[in-house]
Amino acid sequence: MKLGFVNDATILAKLPERQSVQKILDKESAIWDQRFSDRRKIIKVYLDSVGTAEAALKAARTKLESDSAKVSETAPLAETVDSAGAKADSAAPAKDSKAAGKLPPELDDTLKLHREYERLERALEKEKKEFVTYYHKTYGKDGILNRRNAELSQSILEKVDRSIAETSQTLGVSMVFDSSVLLYLDQNFNFTDQVMQALNIEQERAR
Repeated sequence: MKLGFVNDATILAKLPERQSVQKILDKESAIWDQRFSDRRKIIKVYLDSVGTAEAALKAARTKLESDSAKVSETAPLAETVDSAGAKADSAAPAKDSKAAGKLPPELDDTLKLHREYERLERALEKEKKEFVTYYHKTYGKDGILNRRNAELSQSILEKVDRSIAETSQTLGVSMVFDSSVLLYLDQNFNFTDQVMQALNIEQERAR
């Protein structure tokens, strides 16, 4: 039984059709990469906004604590902000407006900062989830780019397989392996050049 091997990667790399496919993939990948970059920039904007809102809220709470003697509230002001914020969010618009009118201006402003901070945090989490989903959908094992590569490469791989089979029959080779799965290669059994010749792939001349 006559055995042999070929370097499948070398054949594909030098096959003109494969090079054309790669150009298409590179062009399409650039579009998806740009969209990925745009989403990352959006997350950066939200991160900065959340950080700014958090700093403003902390500053407002600190000011309220320092002015606690002027506020006629029995509960700690920091807790008042959280509980009042929850009540304000769940109350009806008309009641909310009426209740807000009874709050000291500083506390009312702090509640607004609290609600804005929570809104930005929710928006950030939403963007993060969409970002991860987009990544797997585009770059994952079963993602758009891998499926597109398989779609464009199918006819090329079939062409190479046919050429390997025909070359093997011509040379009387019973079994042909891909060199990437072999630990030791005797170049006397390397039929890569013969397959490339059958595919009309121009080969570099030995100097």
